[in-house]
Amino acid sequence: MQKRKVAIVHYTCPPVIGGVETVIQEQARIFVKNGHKVKIIAGEGEKKDNIEFGFIPEIRSLSVVDKDLDKKLKKGEIPERFDELRKKIYVEIKKELQDVDVCIIHNVMTMHFNLPFTCALKELTEKLSPGVRFYIWCHDLALFNPAYQQHIPDVNKYPWNVLSSFIRNATYIAISGLRQRQIAKFFGVEPKLIKVIPVGINLKSFLGISDPVWNFALDKDILEADIVMFFPSRMLKRKNYELGIRIVSEIKKGGKRCKFIITAPPDPHNLSTVEYFDYLHKLCKKFDVEDEVIFLSDWKEIYGLKLDYKEVRDFYSLCDALFVTSKEEGFCIPLLEAGAKNVPIICTDIEPLPEVVDDNALKINPDEEPSRIAVRIINYLNNLPTFLMHKKVLAKYSWEAIYKNYLKDLVN
Repeated sequence: MQKRKVAIVHYTCPPVIGGVETVIQEQARIFVKNGHKVKIIAGEGEKKDNIEFGFIPEIRSLSVVDKDLDKKLKKGEIPERFDELRKKIYVEIKKELQDVDVCIIHNVMTMHFNLPFTCALKELTEKLSPGVRFYIWCHDLALFNPAYQQHIPDVNKYPWNVLSSFIRNATYIAISGLRQRQIAKFFGVEPKLIKVIPVGINLKSFLGISDPVWNFALDKDILEADIVMFFPSRMLKRKNYELGIRIVSEIKKGGKRCKFIITAPPDPHNLSTVEYFDYLHKLCKKFDVEDEVIFLSDWKEIYGLKLDYKEVRDFYSLCDALFVTSKEEGFCIPLLEAGAKNVPIICTDIEPLPEVVDDNALKINPDEEPSRIAVRIINYLNNLPTFLMHKKVLAKYSWEAIYKNYLKDLVN
C-alpha cells in the first residue's frame, strides 16, 4: 500500500535559520525515512534530496514581498493589491497541492506576517477538504502576543479576523500543553479539539552519532530501554562480565528494560579469551538476557562498526552509565572517559577505582548479591535528574519517537 504524500507549508524553509524551519526540516526527513513522499512549499529555501520543493516567492513575509502593502495593512488599509496577491497565492498553492494527501501548515494561520497567504490558505482548506487532510501547526499566536498586537489594527475586520477564525475543516496541533490551552481559550473551543505534538530533536545529528552506531541503536531499542550501561574494555576474565550478566538479569526480573553493551572482542590468538567469550554467551542464555547483554563484536560486521575512539564516544552519548564490573584493574581509563562525557559511573569498589572516582560514582561490592546491586543501581540512577531527563529525551523527543508516537497516525 502506497503511503500518503505530505506537503509542509511555511513562509520559509532551511537553509533559512529558525525554530520552525528546523522543525520543518526534521518532519520532512522523518516522513521520507518512513516511506512518504514529501513536498515543502515555501517562499524561500533550498531543495533537498528526496524532497520536492514548491517555490512560491509571494508567500514569504509580506514585508519582503511587498513593503508598501505591508505598511498599509498595518495602518488598517486594504488596497486592491491585497486581493490580487491573495488570488495569485491561492492559484499557486492549489497547483502545488494537486497530488498531495496531507497538508501541514506551520504557523501561517495564527500569525500576521503575510495575510494574503493566510487568507488564501483558509479558502483552500474549505475548497480542498476532505480530499486533502489539513493540519494547522501552531507554534505561536500573534493575537496572544502583545508585541504583535500593534500590527493588527482591527481583529474583527477582514482580513485580520481570519487570525481569530477557528477552521473546522482542519485539525489544530499545538507544540505544548500551554499552547493547547491558549489556543482553546482564544477560539473558545474544548482543549480536546487541539492535539498536542511536541517538538523533537535530531539526536543523531546533535550528538554526532555515526550511521553504523545509530542504525545499531535503533534496531536494538537502545533509545527506548529504561537503563543502558556500557563497558568499553577487552575480553579478559578479570573484567568479570559475568557479574554484569547476573545484575542485568535481576534488573530485568524487576520489570525494567535494560541493556548492557560490551565492546570486548575475543582474541583469536588467545584461546582462553575465546573460551571465556563462549562461556559468557552461554551464561546470557542461562539467565535469559541474550537480548539485554550485547557484545558489539557479534554485530561488528553486520552494522559495519569500527569500534574506534569515535564510535566509543558515540556509545557514551547514547548510554546512561559506565558499568565497570572488574575484579582487578591497574587504573581504568573508561572512568576518565565517562567523567569527560558527563556519564554516571557504576563501578566495583576495588583498588585503584575509588582513588580515581572519589565519591563521584556508585561503588559496588562484587561479592554482594546481584539482586541487591540491581536495586542500588536503579535507585542511584533514579536520583539523578540528568539521567531522568536523558531518558526522557531519548525515549520521547527523538524525531524517531515523535513519528512513532504521533506523526504516523496523522498521515496514515
